[in-house]
Amino acid sequence: MLPIADNLVLDDVDLRGWANLPPGPCSVLLVGGHFAAVGQHLDMPGAQRVDARGCWLTPGLVDLCAAGREPGQEQDEDLLSLSRCAAAGGYVAVAVGPDTQPSNDDHAVTELIVRRARDIGLCDLLPIGALTHRLQGETLSPMGEMTEAGAVAFGDADRPVRSSRMLRRALEYARSFDRAVFSQPLDLDLAGAGAMHEGPWSTRLGLRGIPAAAEHIAVARDIAVCQLALGRLHLQRLSAARSVDHVRRAKADGIAVTAAVTPWHLLRTDADLRDYDTNLRFAAPLRAEADRQALLAGLRDGTIDAICSDHQPWSVADKEVEFDRAQPGAIGLQTVWPLLCDLVREGDLDDAALVRATMTMPRVILGMPAPMLRIGEPATFALLDPDRPWTLDVHSNQSKSRNTPVWGRPLVGRTLLTVYRGRVTYSD
Repeated sequence: MLPIADNLVLDDVDLRGWANLPPGPCSVLLVGGHFAAVGQHLDMPGAQRVDARGCWLTPGLVDLCAAGREPGQEQDEDLLSLSRCAAAGGYVAVAVGPDTQPSNDDHAVTELIVRRARDIGLCDLLPIGALTHRLQGETLSPMGEMTEAGAVAFGDADRPVRSSRMLRRALEYARSFDRAVFSQPLDLDLAGAGAMHEGPWSTRLGLRGIPAAAEHIAVARDIAVCQLALGRLHLQRLSAARSVDHVRRAKADGIAVTAAVTPWHLLRTDADLRDYDTNLRFAAPLRAEADRQALLAGLRDGTIDAICSDHQPWSVADKEVEFDRAQPGAIGLQTVWPLLCDLVREGDLDDAALVRATMTMPRVILGMPAPMLRIGEPATFALLDPDRPWTLDVHSNQSKSRNTPVWGRPLVGRTLLTVYRGRVTYSD
């Protein structure tokens, strides 16, 4: 049984991300796993006091894109290890992708994920149902049954929906259940067998390229279909500058579209592939510096709504191969916070954009209620230190996999404490 957050005073903590409280320093008292008081100079005889000066007390991060691998690939990750990663990263809710074996394309797999999340009890695991049967883009999944079982959205993971007609039907069907359709925008014919961004670096490295047009053409198509279907479209893992422009114009036109980006695309470019690090191969490839700057600008002005971990655990055998044969993706739930802290320190993002993209808008996209800190209610929060140094290694890693470009490298910014429904799920 997880310990209860009891008789604990967090002194001089900085409130961030709560819908009913302004940001700023205060003290917070927890008794019996519940918020008991918020104010200045709180005291309780016998309570454990934590000097939280400089730390953020947040409602916890929410992730829009993580691969749980259960059922079917539990050797790389399972829902227990995924939940542990989430808690250690300050996450209290994680949307779990449908790319399992079998895929989450019926109510049975959805119910399995919901039941396992309840039994594990470390965070909310929110199933994304497959948009189409076996993720093959040919037959729509039974969205009604899956919604009743707990599906919070629908998509085919990193597989683009090739058919515009199928995408329209999916958006219209999902609209009747007030669910968003998650799309990975990519023109498969243009992308071909590419493994990285098409540009000078792909030529220099001798790797087949994926032109930026393969993404932004698909973004324009998806937005046009969304406007026709009057549904809710969420674009996953944007990587190209013109994609951001398309989303910006769509929002100005009142189209119900949201978009997300990964920390890797905000920090790295195709030039970082000079060493053929397979941990930097992603479903949406790292692109040029101009694209990176456009993504950052989109985050700052709200065109891009969210930052997702894109947590993709793979075995050593899946990664220690030639670059163009490696499975795309990296683990990321534990490293989103420190990577974003780097961007804040460098002046690329401010605190408000970070809160909006990791706490506020992911909840909106998934239809979750706005986070409130209410006295007397069970506590769910993450205590985050933007200045705490640490290293992701065999001692700190909670994943079954270790495929990440920051393995063994110094990081700054760490989760100190995660509490979920009154119980401590992670403590540093």
